Amino acid sequence: GQSVSQRFTMKFIEPIVALIAWVFTKVVEVITTRLYTSKIIFNTVWEDPRVDLQALDLSPEDVMVNISSAGDHTLEFAAHGIKHVYSIDRNPCQNALLELKIAAIKECDYETFWKIFGEGRLPGFVRDVYPKLRPRLTAKSQKFWDKNAHYFEGGWFRSTFYWRGCAGVLGWLIVVYFRIIPGLHSLVMELFDAQTVEEQKKIYFGKIQRRMWNPIMKKAIESSASLSWMGVPTAQQNLLSAEDNVGVFMKKSLEYAMTELPLKENYHWRVYVKGCYTKQCCPAYLQEETFNKLKGGLVDNISVHTTTITEFLQTHPRKDISRYILLDHMDWMADKPNLLSEEWQEVLDHATPNARFLWRSAAADTQFVYDTNVTFNGKRTTVGQILKLNRQLADKLHLQDRVHTYTSFMIADLKPVA
Repeated sequence: GQSVSQRFTMKFIEPIVALIAWVFTKVVEVITTRLYTSKIIFNTVWEDPRVDLQALDLSPEDVMVNISSAGDHTLEFAAHGIKHVYSIDRNPCQNALLELKIAAIKECDYETFWKIFGEGRLPGFVRDVYPKLRPRLTAKSQKFWDKNAHYFEGGWFRSTFYWRGCAGVLGWLIVVYFRIIPGLHSLVMELFDAQTVEEQKKIYFGKIQRRMWNPIMKKAIESSASLSWMGVPTAQQNLLSAEDNVGVFMKKSLEYAMTELPLKENYHWRVYVKGCYTKQCCPAYLQEETFNKLKGGLVDNISVHTTTITEFLQTHPRKDISRYILLDHMDWMADKPNLLSEEWQEVLDHATPNARFLWRSAAADTQFVYDTNVTFNGKRTTVGQILKLNRQLADKLHLQDRVHTYTSFMIADLKPVA
């Protein structure tokens, strides 16, 4: 049991934390209205590329459409030597981040690149490095980084790039919360330094769980504002709440990642807790071998497009896309069947016969995708009737997903034409 002094400390601290949570929610509500096109939402990718690569079965002939997000997986797929990756995002700030990574691969040596994107800080970046990268950026990206290149300078307040952008601010606030609750921060660090899953379980269930999940934390993570800040729009929140209480789902997801999968290799969560990667635990594009492959020419097989998938495909002249990585963005259109219909029509019109499609969702079963009306091979039909799902592989890989913030993962191929 807790000592009298611990109980007194908790009683004293809880109203302060509640006030912080309330202020945070109000601030977030004001800002989220202009979020999705004016800020970096994701400063790292929230989908596990190790899972995707097992699902994709890539070959040198593959041409891919991928959603940029923070660009980590775009770079990783390109490093596998596929023919081309069209990296698409309607948020110009996300593409500005990918463009900066591409420019840095071309201009910097590995150690400089590591300091920028591995450690998330390089004092003197604005003065010494950014001017070399700037000419390689598009005008929109130049405008963004002219204003925000200081993200990489370090400093005492939010000392790393990985505590910038919406997801980064949320990560930073969670670290602040860990520091406010007595003893919690050091326990979380101990958890991330654990060498086995058994050790993780012992630390998490024995020392962390009760301290961490007090009513304030539960309230904060199920608030609509927090979810918006993480890049979860209202339509997706509705899908999530139809499956489960949002707070319960988030807690279950987090606990799975913390106690069922090895944290020593889980760079997705570690970067938000620690503010940086280590060379032993980082995305593939930050490893020297992958960096050298990209720098050696494979990075030139990426083109970056600020638009929607539908608009991109409407002007794409060839029927040559063999791999589509759709992330979770169809959730955003779950209540807009006409937009889904328009997108899937373009997707199918530009797909090769051996095309494979990957997507994630807050919904357990993405019926709204299968019900989407399209014309295929001259006939009116639905997406569900022309796709063959590989549920067995998808379910197996979903359990290995180190991020684990989605309810479902889907892998689908076109059914062979009879």
